[in-house]
Amino acid sequence: MDCAVQINAARAALARAAWARGLAAYYDENAIIDLLVDIRHWCHAAGIDFAASDQGAARLYHNEVGSAS
Repeated sequence: MDCAVQINAARAALARAAWARGLAAYYDENAIIDLLVDIRHWCHAAGIDFAASDQGAARLYHNEVGSAS
């Protein structure tokens, strides 16, 4: 499966999050953690269940990769 669109979307989200913090784009594990923290804060403010969203994302991911991760 070609997941280039998803990878590009994630890369863009990471870059935009760094930009919003006044930093140069970075794409390491810390960038992922920082973005996930931002999303958790946003979910809390918006009344969205992050854990349920994360579980839904995990299900979709495993369906897309054929549970081979």
